[in-house]
Amino acid sequence: MKHLTVFFAATAAALVAPDQAIKLDEQQPAVSPDLVQTWWDSTVSRSAKIFTKIEKGIEKATSEFDGYSFDGFDGFNSDSNLPPLPLHERKPHRGDKTKTIYELIKSNKYTTKFASLLDNDDFSDIKDLLDSTSHNKTLFVPTDKAFERIPHHGDKPPPKEFVLALLKYHIAPGLHTKVDLYHKHTLPSNLSLDSLGSRPQRLRISTGLLFSIRVNVISKIVYGNILAKNGIIHAIDHILIPPPSQEKIISLLPNTFSTFSLGLEKTELSVPDHKGGTLFAPTNSAWRRLGPRANAFLFSQHGLKYLEALLKYHFVVDQTLYSDAFYNSHKDEKAAVEDAEGGKYWHVDLETLLDDKAIAVDVKRWKGWVSIVLNGFTKVIFQDGIASDGVVQVVGKVLIPPHGHHGHAGEDDDKDIEVEELKARLERYVDRDEAGDL
Repeated sequence: MKHLTVFFAATAAALVAPDQAIKLDEQQPAVSPDLVQTWWDSTVSRSAKIFTKIEKGIEKATSEFDGYSFDGFDGFNSDSNLPPLPLHERKPHRGDKTKTIYELIKSNKYTTKFASLLDNDDFSDIKDLLDSTSHNKTLFVPTDKAFERIPHHGDKPPPKEFVLALLKYHIAPGLHTKVDLYHKHTLPSNLSLDSLGSRPQRLRISTGLLFSIRVNVISKIVYGNILAKNGIIHAIDHILIPPPSQEKIISLLPNTFSTFSLGLEKTELSVPDHKGGTLFAPTNSAWRRLGPRANAFLFSQHGLKYLEALLKYHFVVDQTLYSDAFYNSHKDEKAAVEDAEGGKYWHVDLETLLDDKAIAVDVKRWKGWVSIVLNGFTKVIFQDGIASDGVVQVVGKVLIPPHGHHGHAGEDDDKDIEVEELKARLERYVDRDEAGDL
């Protein structure tokens, strides 16, 4: 389901006009998740066609996911079904290793608009970073045509703090060639937000036809492996916009998540303040699997407390699980990330909002393939929906707490589930006085 995160970068098409890009609003506060969220809110009306396209892509990807297997290894991420890169792409052979990243984009006629942003005094720190040789870094530089895709509109230009966040989001620490990117799923950027506990906001890396590589899905690398003295440059055809919150992601895709959104609205579920988190978001088709009787009960007045308990079981706070990284506030961050990146298999129990009831997560790897399985059977059908406050992992089944403390749910125990069975699974988490006369 690689198309889901198209909209993370799609608002580049609704940001500012090219001649507005370097104008700044001096009156805005320092960059914050709220500032990024405001820009997402302002772009929704101009991005309707893009979101419609995303919905169709999700439906297609969902159908394509069914039945994937490889020698008994089920549920791998189809983005990583990777043939080898062509020989001419395996080693960087472009660029000039006598010049820095900044010097190369400053002298290139196809990156003049991005270079002009760096020459603004307000962004001198970014310019210095790309000119420094103390550490290698990777720059995803939008071409001038990427800026030309931004439509003209009457809104005021973005504040400088937002532009600063945007510039940081185009830079990744370390040197990552196309071969490196070809086998990655996410990549840390130089942008950190409070909503992630000051950890790096990540970029989603995916592959397509003819060995194409995309960042946050919509931004395609059109010319890559440009070596510099202090790193490497990949030219992209769309600007990268810092992603919205998990809640905004759900609301922007009603054809996929309207039932989940309705549940949140009817129960008035409040997610506590958190620094990162993982949302296992069931699709509308996942809710349909429960059957009409179970849905009628859950969304009735008598079933709302059961619905609230069910929804809580899909939220994990302060632990952000990507397919190849793990931000865990419960232990040293560096060790947690290493746990996620090392080995062919690793396991973690993530405590949810449902009385700390845990979801058992198994991550399996085979070369470029990655599978995430929950409670023994439920597969993540779309991995790594990057959010400002964590990650959205899309599931094709509604997660129901298994019997006992460590038991796994059955493979089809959610399908056309009887109301009495559903109530029995959730009873211990429900206040009967508030649930109504059952």
